[in-house]
Amino acid sequence: LFREAYSRLYHSGHSLVKLKDAALGGRLFEDLQGPKGIAGRSMAWKIFLIPSGPLAPPEGLPPQLHVYVESLRASRAQFTTQLLEKMRAPDGSYEEGFTVPGTDVPPSRADNRANNLERDNPLSLHDENPWNTWFSSVDLRKTISQDVERTFPDIAYFRSSTVQEQLTNILFLHSVMHPRVGYRQGMHELLASLYYAVDFDSLQDPISDIDEELRELCTRRWVAADAWALFDSIMRSAGKWYEWREEQQPSSEPLGKLSEPYVAPILQACNRVQRDLLKRVDPELATSLERAGIEPQIYGIRWLRLLFTREFSMQDSMFIWDGLFAVDPSLDLAPWICVAMLIRIRNRLIPSDYSAQLTYLLRYPTPPVSTSIHHATLLLHHALTLQMSPTPSTGATITIENRNILNIPVEVPDPPPPPVRRSSRPGEAQRRRQTMYDDASVPEAGPSHRPGSFGRVTGNQLGLPEMIARNLLDRGEALGINKTIYNAVTEIRRSLPDLAANLGVRTPPASSLGAAYPLIDERPVEERPPWEPRTRFEIERDMSRMQATHRKLGESVGWVVDTLLLDEGTDTARAQRVQSQKREALEVLSYVRDILLGSVLDEDIEEERLLGEDEFRARKERREKEARERIERE
Repeated sequence: LFREAYSRLYHSGHSLVKLKDAALGGRLFEDLQGPKGIAGRSMAWKIFLIPSGPLAPPEGLPPQLHVYVESLRASRAQFTTQLLEKMRAPDGSYEEGFTVPGTDVPPSRADNRANNLERDNPLSLHDENPWNTWFSSVDLRKTISQDVERTFPDIAYFRSSTVQEQLTNILFLHSVMHPRVGYRQGMHELLASLYYAVDFDSLQDPISDIDEELRELCTRRWVAADAWALFDSIMRSAGKWYEWREEQQPSSEPLGKLSEPYVAPILQACNRVQRDLLKRVDPELATSLERAGIEPQIYGIRWLRLLFTREFSMQDSMFIWDGLFAVDPSLDLAPWICVAMLIRIRNRLIPSDYSAQLTYLLRYPTPPVSTSIHHATLLLHHALTLQMSPTPSTGATITIENRNILNIPVEVPDPPPPPVRRSSRPGEAQRRRQTMYDDASVPEAGPSHRPGSFGRVTGNQLGLPEMIARNLLDRGEALGINKTIYNAVTEIRRSLPDLAANLGVRTPPASSLGAAYPLIDERPVEERPPWEPRTRFEIERDMSRMQATHRKLGESVGWVVDTLLLDEGTDTARAQRVQSQKREALEVLSYVRDILLGSVLDEDIEEERLLGEDEFRARKERREKEARERIERE
């Protein structure tokens, strides 16, 4: 299979354009499928991705092997030089077990004697101490190694310590060579697929009956260097999706003019996928996602950064990469692949609510099997069609093709009935709201409803005391007595400190007064004019309520995260139980979202909906048990 792939790429007489068309159509490697992968795939990626320099023939001619071998020699030399430089400690030593790339020999120690031992030593606190940079590099390698150890846990190949060490070295070198972006999670999965494909096509030296140039093209000694070259080429286009901070540049804006806030490129790309590209070709689906409150970065960040390796198996994602690298090394087609993926599952997304849509987007459904064309190849065709003609008619045509080839129905099913809300005591929330309204009832507008009125009237019928009080107040208002008394009381209050000082009476501080007497509102809120500020008591009360609500929501989100991270395992009963808990967690997450968006008032929050039914019951029983034990101790 390997020899057949080599002959097909370099000795078939096909031009580079025809090879790219074959890769896009899934025909280049269709009969080279082995038990663990497709032979020759990394050789094709080297043709598509690695720059071949000015000596490269035009795409209308067949690829020349010696041109790509020369490019690989240059990239391997750069990899060796850079890695030896970045892995060397300030004293010239290297970590134990590190070898020179392309060999099994450890590097020789450089003679880096420090001229200033007060500054150039590991214990120095000097700002220019080179050991500070070295210790930062060691921490960075530890962070990368932790992610590499978790790469594709279901594939035994990535459990090899040698493979993990090489992946860590490549990612470390890329990070220090691109400090503005550095290392971000997701890069390790992107590199792992490249490394796997290069190692699958590698040749173990020595092999006598292999062409010298082919042996040099695919030698196993340079697997890490070739994987680094491919990864570096892809990151020239995909690197913008890993940027997380704005590049510091001298501002050319005039003083006083506010600059626009920085938005990460990955967020711009995600918003463009759902709110621009998808809206052009499938307005109904775009409206459904917007109405449900789905933010595009929830799924788009993972889709674009990892180039769909989480949504499909490694072999299927490599099928997508074949066509993607062949037709568009700039990865401008990737957002359109996202749109084609959304259209493929539109019949599941449109009738679903927020939690169900989130499930489909974060756990992309397994594509149906087709005997005529691979689903990944069909996805590429749809993405190219959308890119060339982004119209609703194109979206409708793709929907029909999905029906004809993948047996995906065109008709959108009716939405499922809304789930029944759990409540330990039916009608409790309604009774709580009714009680609140009864307690906060406001008297009708009238002569008695003014500042300083005595009591509150809760009905139209007035008793004898109320009638007497109203008549007295009305007469006092007419004669101006009320105003006179109010002014006199105000003047007395102002003179109290002076009188107390003259009489030798000490006025207690405000803090002791506040501690001796409870804080109460001087006026009810409904009687206060809008321009009067809120009292400190009201602000502290609202802050206390807000903190209590946030604490509840934090505990709820913590339980949701723990539940979504549960492993379903291999046991069928456990898998069904865990899936049910995860669906319940998504319902809770949807309820938390409604609370944070203001759709549910704080006084209307149902605590039993902030946790799963079993978890709420267990916590309630635990609180009751602790309360009984505390009472018994007292």
